Amino acid sequence: FLTARIRPSAGHPEKHLPGGPRDLAASRRSFRFGLQFSDGGKAAGSPGGGRPDHESEPAGPVLYPFAGGGGPHSFVSRWWTWPLPPAGQLEFVCEWPAFGITESRAGIDAQLILDAARRSVRLWPEDGA
Repeated sequence: FLTARIRPSAGHPEKHLPGGPRDLAASRRSFRFGLQFSDGGKAAGSPGGGRPDHESEPAGPVLYPFAGGGGPHSFVSRWWTWPLPPAGQLEFVCEWPAFGITESRAGIDAQLILDAARRSVRLWPEDGA
């Protein structure tokens, strides 16, 4: 999940959040979010980005938003990425020039994600049967 929070003192913050009415297109286009993998690979996405074909495996690393919502002072967005990251450091990279947010990074050990993936349970077969 990615969460954007606007200070209550910002006036009418709902006008600035993704989905808000004022300068929506420009604001959303300026938002950039991506992943930097330990092997040098990257996956980048932006609101409104295209989804990979559901009938085949995506070509290369992909990242796209698939759900979100919020209120007057915050917005939560869910993102999907493929494939699982390689072991090592995984960097989350964000930039939102419309709000003066320069490139910012935070990292985690990708092993946390790999361990969680091993504990996941398949709910239905891949062939849809």
